[in-house]
Amino acid sequence: MALRAILASPGGDGASLAERLRQAAVTLLLEPGRALLDRAGSSVFRVQGVKDRTGYGIVTVNGTSLSLSEQWFNSEHLPDPLLLGGHTGHSGQPYPACVGGASCLDSDLLTWRKVAFPTRPRVGDLLVYPNTAGYQMDSNESPFHELPLPPKVVIDRLDDAGRPRWRLDR
Repeated sequence: MALRAILASPGGDGASLAERLRQAAVTLLLEPGRALLDRAGSSVFRVQGVKDRTGYGIVTVNGTSLSLSEQWFNSEHLPDPLLLGGHTGHSGQPYPACVGGASCLDSDLLTWRKVAFPTRPRVGDLLVYPNTAGYQMDSNESPFHELPLPPKVVIDRLDDAGRPRWRLDR
């Protein structure tokens, strides 16, 4: 929609950008990049420990801030992680906590802000960050960090019954 509006908009001479491109015999090629990955992918981390502080906690997970490349830009664009675990229910009081990585660096935080978890996370629980495929596409395609590349689940087509087929892409 936005591209269509831009191409249809008139310039100073009244001709649209699309008309000007046609007149100049310019072929416009676009690569949507991360836009193709909107609402795709999740990053899942197992809780390794929880440290209680006054008024909040620090949840440590089996990953690092390098696991979420957007953190390199010193920003907080990720949605709050979802807490999945063997225990259910709500303690009545949210448990505010930031999420730290497994390295020994003070700066290794996946989520700097305090997330209000519905209950205190436990060792073995999973933190699921939804919609992270766009963040992952750069760092996880490169072995620069000398860690094994994580497996990816690829849904590539429907089977004969119309159900999605998936495979691990290594």
